[in-house]
Amino acid sequence: MTPYISAHERLRSLPELFRGSDLTVRHGFDSKTASQYLYLWKERELVAPLGGHSDVYANLVRNPQPQWERAVLMAMPSAVLVGIEVLRRAGWTTQIPSRPQVAVNASQRRYRVNPYEMDFRGAKWFKQAAQGIVRHAKEVLPSLHPAWALADLLRDQEWGEMGLHPDDIEWGALDEAAQEQWNQACQAYGMTAEPLGKFIAYSR
Repeated sequence: MTPYISAHERLRSLPELFRGSDLTVRHGFDSKTASQYLYLWKERELVAPLGGHSDVYANLVRNPQPQWERAVLMAMPSAVLVGIEVLRRAGWTTQIPSRPQVAVNASQRRYRVNPYEMDFRGAKWFKQAAQGIVRHAKEVLPSLHPAWALADLLRDQEWGEMGLHPDDIEWGALDEAAQEQWNQACQAYGMTAEPLGKFIAYSR
C-alpha cells in the first residue's frame, strides 16, 4: 500500500520555484495527475502560478513571498527589466509603474505572466541594447542601465506619452557617467544625443 504523503510534505520536497513537470520526476506522477495536484494546491493557495503557459510555480509552503524575478528568468532566460521601474530603482524617479515592464526576445520562449507587463521585442533590439544591459545576482532580472532605460522610453514616445514628464526625473542623481551612458544609448538607438541638462530646463 502506498503511504499517504501530505501536500505540505510533497511541497517541502520541492524548491521555492519549480516546474509542473518536476512533479513527474520527483513524485512519479503522470501529466494528468500532476495537473490535478497543481490545481488543488492552487485552490488551497499552497502554490502560485507565474502565468501564461510557463509551467513555473511558486512554492508558497517553502516561501510565502515568491521571488517572481527569478521565476521570470526561469521561464524566459532572455528577460530584461526596462521602463520606469529601472529609473525608480536607480533613484532617478519616485514614480511607480502599475506593473514593471520586462522585454523578452520574441524569437525565444515567451509568455504573458501576471506580475509584469511583458514586451516581446525582436532580436535587433537585444543587439542594439546589449551594451546597456546590466547583469545582477541570479535572483534579480538583468536590467537596462537607467540612462539606457530613459533613452528606450523616449525612442518612440515624447515626454508625457511614455509615463513621465521631465519634472518626474531626479536630475540631481545624474552624473557624468550617466551622460556617457545616455550618449551610448542614443547612438545605439539612432537618436540625437541631446545633453541631459537640456531636459532640466523643461522641468522648471
